Amino acid sequence: MKVDQLLYRYYPYNEYLLETLITKKAWFPKPETFNDPFDCHLNFDDTIPRDKYEKCIRWQLKREGRSEEQIERDIRKLISQDGIVNDDAKQVIDSIAASTRDMIRNIGVYCLAEENTNVTMWSHYAGNHSGLCLGILFYEVVFAEKVSYVPEAPKVNFSELLDDGLTRNDYKWIFSKHPDWKNEKEWRIVVQAGNQLLSLPGQIKTVTFGLRMNNEKRRIIQEILKDETNIQYFEMIRNPNLLQLNAKKVEMIT
Repeated sequence: MKVDQLLYRYYPYNEYLLETLITKKAWFPKPETFNDPFDCHLNFDDTIPRDKYEKCIRWQLKREGRSEEQIERDIRKLISQDGIVNDDAKQVIDSIAASTRDMIRNIGVYCLAEENTNVTMWSHYAGNHSGLCLGILFYEVVFAEKVSYVPEAPKVNFSELLDDGLTRNDYKWIFSKHPDWKNEKEWRIVVQAGNQLLSLPGQIKTVTFGLRMNNEKRRIIQEILKDETNIQYFEMIRNPNLLQLNAKKVEMIT
C-alpha cells in the first residue's frame, strides 16, 4: 500500500458510527461474524513433514514455558535418534494444531475498500445509502494488505506458520476470498485479538454522505468533526447518464 493512499470504510448511520467518530476507535471483529462463511476459512493440512516435527515440538515446549534444558531432555524422549516419533510426540503436535486453530479464530480484521462510489457497497454496508463512507489516510506504521479473489481455499500446513520471516503468501488464507466478492476491492488490517475497539489506523481525510442521508444527520456528523479542519466532505449523487454514483464535494451544512 502506498503511504499516501486513501482507503474507504462504509458505515451505516447508528450509535456505533457516532462512537467511532468521537473516540477515533474502530471495531476489529473476529471472522466468525463476517457475512461470508468462507472468510478466513482454513483449509488445514495436518500432514507434517518429518523434518518439521522437531521444530514444531520445540516451539510448543517453549510456548509451555519449559527451559532449554527441559526442552532438550523432552525432545530425546519424544523423538528417537533414528527419527521415529512416538505417540506422546504426536499428542504434542495435535495440541499445536489445536492452538493454531484457536489463534486463527481469535484474530481481528478491519476491512476497507479502494472506492467510495461502489453502489453495492453503499447498499450492503452503509444502510442502503443512508450512511456514510470514511476516507482514511493510513499511518506509515500500519500494514494494510490487498485481498486476492480466488476460487479455491488456500491450503495451510501449520508447521509453516512457525517459521521465522513469514511473508504475505504464508498468510494468504486471511487475504483470500471467492471471486464473487471481487467488486469490493477489499483491503485488510489484521491484529492478533479480535472483537475489540482499537485506535483508527489512520486519519480521517474525507467524509462522503450517502445518497439517502438527510441533512439532520449530516449536521450531527459535521458537528462531531468540527475541530477536524482538514476533512473534506462529499455527497453521493446519481450520474445523469450512467447507472452509477458520483462523488460531489459539498460545504459545511448550516
